[in-house]
Order: sequence, then structure tokens, then C-alpha cells
Amino acid sequence: MTTKKQINKSEVAREIVRIANVDLNGNMTVARALDSIKGIGYRTAHVLAQDFFAKTKLSPKTLLGNIPAEKDEILNSLVTKIVLPKWMNNRQKDVYSGKDLHLIDSDLMFINREDKQRLSRIKSRRGMRLQAGLRVRGQKTKSNFRRKMGVVGVVKKSKPGKAAPKRTAAKK
Repeated sequence: MTTKKQINKSEVAREIVRIANVDLNGNMTVARALDSIKGIGYRTAHVLAQDFFAKTKLSPKTLLGNIPAEKDEILNSLVTKIVLPKWMNNRQKDVYSGKDLHLIDSDLMFINREDKQRLSRIKSRRGMRLQAGLRVRGQKTKSNFRRKMGVVGVVKKSKPGKAAPKRTAAKK
């Protein structure tokens, strides 16, 4: 008797599918595979998968590797040009443009890095703590996060002991 995973792997046409410049596992369902793109979470992936299956008339249980290569372009356009309700966007009221955006992958990483640099440049409290590698959102650091920060708090001092006898120079 073969397991479900073995059946799926033998039936998959493509092991790796490239969507939005990210290699996705062809052995997963569309929603599960889209979830592995940075910036697309569980809920967004399911919304995109529903839109994709509505446009292509495929079964929602179809694995990503079994989707015809011609349909990849439809999925790619859905992922790169995400249209979601305002509350689902991952960057609401962008600092630079003032628009509601949903960023994925390298754009998301670039904007996060830019935000951290902007906070450090204006010397905000949050920016200074980010720069120092400390917690930003008000957590206490006396007892937690010691692994990341190294030695924190009281350090036990060693007791002074008897000094070793001084060497005396040999007299000639």
C-alpha cells in the first residue's frame, strides 16, 4: 500500500514552479505553496488561490506542480499585482507615498531595511534600540532575552585571594 505523499510525488509534473521570482514546491497545493512566499500569509494565500481557481476553472485540490505551464502566468500576475481589501495589506499608509500597499519578497525586505535606517537616521528611541540590537516594543530585558544580549544584570565578582609570592631577583 502506498501512502498519499508517494502518490502525489509520482504524479507531479514539475517539482519546482517559479512564481514571483521565488521557487515553490510543486508537491504542495497552490495555497500552501503561495504561503511560502515572504509577505504572503495563510489568509492571503487562500484568497489568491480562490481567485486563481475561479479564473482557471481548475480544482482547488490541484497540486502546484500539476498546473499547466500556461496557467503559471495567471498565478504570477495575481501574486505580483495583489488586490486585497485595505485591512489585509501588509503596509498600510506607506510613509513615503501615503498609499496602502501589499509588498512581497525582496520589496518587503528592502522597505523594512529602509524603515529601520530612517528610524536610526532621525535618532528615534525605537531606531536607537534597533541599532543596539535591543527589544523595541517595551519588553523587559532583565530576565528575558539573555541569549541574544549576552551578559545582562549582576555579574558575580571573584573574591580577591592571597597574592602569589613575589619573585625576588637572584642576588649575585
